[in-house]
Amino acid sequence: MIQQSKILVVDDDPNLRKTLADILRVKGYACVVAGNGGEAIAAAERENISVALIDLMLPDMSGLEVMARIKKLSPLTEAIILTGHASMDSAIEATRRGAFSYLLKPYQMDDLLRNIQHGIDRQQAQTEIRRLGEALRQTQQAIVITDAELNFEYANPAFTRLFGYSLEEVVGRSIDLLATDAGPGAVQPPAIASEGGIFNGEVLQRTQDGRTVPILLNASPVVDEQGRVLNYVGSLTDLSDLKRMEESLRESEEKFRSISASAKDAIIMLDESGAVSFWNAAAETIFGYSSDEMLGKYMHKLCAPERFHQVYLAGLAKLVSTGKGSPVGKTVELVAVHKGGGEFPIEVSLSAIRHKDHWLAIGIGRDISERKQAEQKVQSYVEELTRANAELHDLNAKLAQAQNQLVQSEKMASIGMLAAGVAHEINNPIGFIKSNTQTLGKYVEELLQVVRAYEQVEALLPQHSGLFAELHRIKEQIEFEYKKRDILALLSESNQGLERVTKIVHNLKDFSHMESQERWFRDDIHKGIESTLNVIWNELKYTCEVKKEYGVLPPVECVLSQLNQVFMNLLVNASQAIETRGVITIRTGTAADQVWIEISDTGSGIPPENLKSIFDPFFTTKPVGKGTGLGLSVSYNIIQKHHGRIEVESVVGKGSTFRVWLPVSQPHPLP
Repeated sequence: MIQQSKILVVDDDPNLRKTLADILRVKGYACVVAGNGGEAIAAAERENISVALIDLMLPDMSGLEVMARIKKLSPLTEAIILTGHASMDSAIEATRRGAFSYLLKPYQMDDLLRNIQHGIDRQQAQTEIRRLGEALRQTQQAIVITDAELNFEYANPAFTRLFGYSLEEVVGRSIDLLATDAGPGAVQPPAIASEGGIFNGEVLQRTQDGRTVPILLNASPVVDEQGRVLNYVGSLTDLSDLKRMEESLRESEEKFRSISASAKDAIIMLDESGAVSFWNAAAETIFGYSSDEMLGKYMHKLCAPERFHQVYLAGLAKLVSTGKGSPVGKTVELVAVHKGGGEFPIEVSLSAIRHKDHWLAIGIGRDISERKQAEQKVQSYVEELTRANAELHDLNAKLAQAQNQLVQSEKMASIGMLAAGVAHEINNPIGFIKSNTQTLGKYVEELLQVVRAYEQVEALLPQHSGLFAELHRIKEQIEFEYKKRDILALLSESNQGLERVTKIVHNLKDFSHMESQERWFRDDIHKGIESTLNVIWNELKYTCEVKKEYGVLPPVECVLSQLNQVFMNLLVNASQAIETRGVITIRTGTAADQVWIEISDTGSGIPPENLKSIFDPFFTTKPVGKGTGLGLSVSYNIIQKHHGRIEVESVVGKGSTFRVWLPVSQPHPLP
């Protein structure tokens, strides 16, 4: 049963760690995760790790230290260093200390998976080589001693284990006992003797059970002082495992060549001089050059634009000569030249490997022309969508502003209609009450004249005073003299109250201006301010005192009902800015062909950071439910409609001043 390769993921980012582990499990790998160096080392002690993916920067130690300690525990574990902050020195140091590869975040998942599989292949190959080497070390060499005629005199136990013959079975017998039938690799004793008795090479030998075994034979003679051969001493090493390993390596090489031949990406190897030593079929398709045309050639001369040759020589050539100075393990985008002469974009992943005393470079390249075209189309679509979204955002903002103004306009129109209706309904009963009161006053005056006449008659008839005694008692009981005086005062006060109600009704009609809405007239600004004050006085009287410093204003061409709305918003805001008791001052004046209206308060003031936003729709600093944030926005638009402007000055803790400027005459045609 083939054991599943186990990958160790070491990263302090839990999301990245989990995502990578999930992807690796989907790809069929067993996965172990660790959030720091200590956890990684503990995992390496417990588990048989094939490949460790280690973040370069960990909270408790560096990724290189973690890699070194894991390799000390398990030398065959391959390590891939991952980092988001690469430098060439750290890449070279990682490779020097045993990293198989070095990838820069964010990495391409395909590149990572290829590196992982290469690491697993390396680990498995090294494991197999170690296993075979260990087997060879554990197998003791067979030692034999023969006489001058090549007859066995001694064979050690290892010989018995190797060939199946015991010492007793071979002593006195010729070494022909082990000879095979004539064939390749067969070396006969006479041949050894004819070469002076010294032999070091491979021979085929036959075991007791008839097997043919490849043997590394080292034989040398023992001679006396006269140079005569006394004995031959030979060591025989079974090469069967080595031969199988060589065969396995040949199969691995053939497998690699088969994989590279079917790969869609170009796989290219450069030797220590920087020349191409391997060029697969995909490279032939992508670059247009055959393997025969590229092997032994310098790649940049044929496949890189001339303007990049110096960069290539300073970078990639340095990589293959020293292993430094190039983005090892990093995927980069370059420009390549096809055999036909056309340039195209290519994505290349470079790695450096140490071979004996020099570096080799391996590159995996992919033609990304189609991807770049798709990216350009996507970018174009994104730009177009962004532009359309911006236009839509502007249209939505304008629509929202128009809708807000319409809602507020309709609201004020409804309020005006309601005020006009209420004024009309109140006006009728007030009219006849006022008329009746005036008539009642006349009647009372006439009745009092009759009473005065009776009093004069009483004064002329003193002899009949007894007849008037009951009348005097009733007059005293009802306080006739007081009521005679008070009734006239009551009638006067009632008439004053009726006059005040009549004035309020008139102000309501002036404020609503239903009969002249949206029509432009030359009107009295002070009249509009006064009517607005009367309408909202109940809102103001509990928190503030209103001071008026009016100048002389000419009639202004305007829609006064709309300006009343501006005055109302500014006065109500000023009142709400006063927390306990304060003063609102209304000033007016003229300058050239303009009039100005200034409303100041002694309230809390507006913070500087909010001044730029107070005229934006829905912007408010009032508590939830206290304001809609539309008052100043609507006021600003009304003033703009009148071709005026509105200015504001405010000091936190001292109060605010709003000044409205209006032209005396509107430009024509009017909006």
